[in-house]
Amino acid sequence: METEASLTTEQLAERWGLSPATIKHWRSRDVGPPYITMPRLGTPYGTPRVRYQLHQVLAFEEANHITPIKP
Repeated sequence: METEASLTTEQLAERWGLSPATIKHWRSRDVGPPYITMPRLGTPYGTPRVRYQLHQVLAFEEANHITPIKP
């Protein structure tokens, strides 16, 4: 089964030149692209559970005129 490309909070922060704390703060206020939270069960310990699907990040960037620092 092929999984869809996604970014972690840290990867998204790096892409936009922001801190992971800023992305987390935005997420708590429902700002930014949609995200999914992986289930705790079945996710290896230490693996980031929040993911941003790449196609939704790209759509958000286009709709909000964001040019990523690191594509």
